[in-house]
Amino acid sequence: MIGMQNKNSQLKTKGFVLAEAIFSLFVTMLVLFILQNLLLSVKKANLSENQHMNEVAYAYVQLDRYMHDEDTKMVYPLVNERKAKSATFVKVNKDKSEVEYKIEYYLSKRVLKVSKSNGGGYMPLIFNVQSAKFITRKDKIIIRINEYNKGESDLVFQLDEEPDEDRNVRKNKKEDQGKRKRAI
Repeated sequence: MIGMQNKNSQLKTKGFVLAEAIFSLFVTMLVLFILQNLLLSVKKANLSENQHMNEVAYAYVQLDRYMHDEDTKMVYPLVNERKAKSATFVKVNKDKSEVEYKIEYYLSKRVLKVSKSNGGGYMPLIFNVQSAKFITRKDKIIIRINEYNKGESDLVFQLDEEPDEDRNVRKNKKEDQGKRKRAI
């Protein structure tokens, strides 16, 4: 009888160890599942936060590459003395042809875009723009962008200074236009 009690107590002990092992495996799997979901949530939050910076950086790189492509000799801004709702720059190609471009905020579509000043299509830079301010200096264009729910960013483009001969030609054209208006 004593021998049977020893066998029963040994069996109970082995059974308890098996149940304990199954329970610990269940707890381990639960902790790993929770940890996996937590890490995925952190990764998604980090991606959405960096997405804003990626869009702004991409827009900057896209426009800078367009301004300074392999056919470009120089790029200079046209300085506007008033508070500007756009910025204008001139791209001088190696064959000495000049093309004037305008960077502006298109309110109805909430997009910052670049287009040729004489018309035609446009190249969108950033979408979901709430407002944009343009500051033009003699050798740079600064665009301050305020996006919906993402904050404010500055795009600063370092450009060449406008050559003196181009400045004089442009000044003479403005004077001629003013004389024509007064004559009418």
